[in-house]
Amino acid sequence: MDSSDEKSAKKSVLMLSSRMPYPPVGGDRLKNYNLIKILSKYYKIHLIVLTDTEPTEEEINFCKTYCHAFKIFHKNKIQSIFNVFKYFFNQKPLQINYYYFNDVQSYVNYKIKDVDFIINTLVRTSEYILSSHKPKFLDMVDSISMNYERSAQKVTSFIWRLIYQYEVKLLRNYEKKCVQSYKNTFFVNYSEADYWSKHGETTWIPNGVNETLFAYEKKNLKYQNYVAFFGKMDYSPNIEAVVWFIEKVFPHLHKDIKFIIVGGCPTDKIKSYKNDRIEVTDYVDDPYEILNSTLCNVAPMQTGGGIQNKVLEAMALGSINIVSYLGAEPIKGAEENVHLLIRNSPEEFIQIINKIYQDLPKYQFLKVNSKHLIKSKYTWGNYEKNLVKMLESSL
Repeated sequence: MDSSDEKSAKKSVLMLSSRMPYPPVGGDRLKNYNLIKILSKYYKIHLIVLTDTEPTEEEINFCKTYCHAFKIFHKNKIQSIFNVFKYFFNQKPLQINYYYFNDVQSYVNYKIKDVDFIINTLVRTSEYILSSHKPKFLDMVDSISMNYERSAQKVTSFIWRLIYQYEVKLLRNYEKKCVQSYKNTFFVNYSEADYWSKHGETTWIPNGVNETLFAYEKKNLKYQNYVAFFGKMDYSPNIEAVVWFIEKVFPHLHKDIKFIIVGGCPTDKIKSYKNDRIEVTDYVDDPYEILNSTLCNVAPMQTGGGIQNKVLEAMALGSINIVSYLGAEPIKGAEENVHLLIRNSPEEFIQIINKIYQDLPKYQFLKVNSKHLIKSKYTWGNYEKNLVKMLESSL
């Protein structure tokens, strides 16, 4: 489907995405949702989306509202899986092949001549434009090769461990090629932007939060003795984190403490943990009422990469957050025992949660400090300033 209309004489950008940007559920959709809204203020967007689901009316209306033109390619998973076997002929990473289609390439080639520059989101869509000489920018978000390298050490699934180990070297070389080829590559993780800067131009542009969270006040006393985890629950790193917490930490917490898993699409494995002390919500319209009412919120990430939107949002509310080093490290400026609590071992999580339960007032200072940090550095308003500054200086 294709839609366009005449708008003001702005520079035009071709944007490629491997998922629909609406609804803004999950980290990547939330990022693209805000990225498109921001870009539409300054540029005419020609959006190309690959999706494995039939687009809804709401998704199409979002594209119509914010894009000068758009094209949605509906590809079923069988087609994508078949593409993976191209590896035996081209030796490219599995996920590069997974998202590559000849008809999409033909349409990209057709549209490139009509735009001033290109932005593609995630390295998986880079193959379509690597050979283009138009100014191009890569929203890498986070380095998947570095993510896979970390995850291969801790992921519990044997199949995923094999995939991670196999893909690391291929992706590392491919990401290096991308950074060298693009005018600028931007990351949400400061250390990753710094690491890749030796191969090309990189910029650190962290994700933001909705500024309405700073004034959010709604609470529910039901959750005052709960510990919460917030995140989409069909995402492997979130599943790994919750299972780790339930099996290694939760049994040793005070008997009056309960655990609630807040997030859509919980897997059968996650649902199987439900009992009188563990709740699984699935999708809720207002998760912030829960997060703003709990004893504390946890993000014991064992695998994954990039900045955790769930942590930023919980901090913006002014809550007590206990985060593993992997979850805390991308939040530049966040200091241990100032803005949040950083713990890694089960014993460390057990000890600090029980202490908070026994003496909550002692940790109230974290609420004020965390909100102040997010307000000063991690809003979509700040993201917009950094993004537009980078694009305009490069163009």
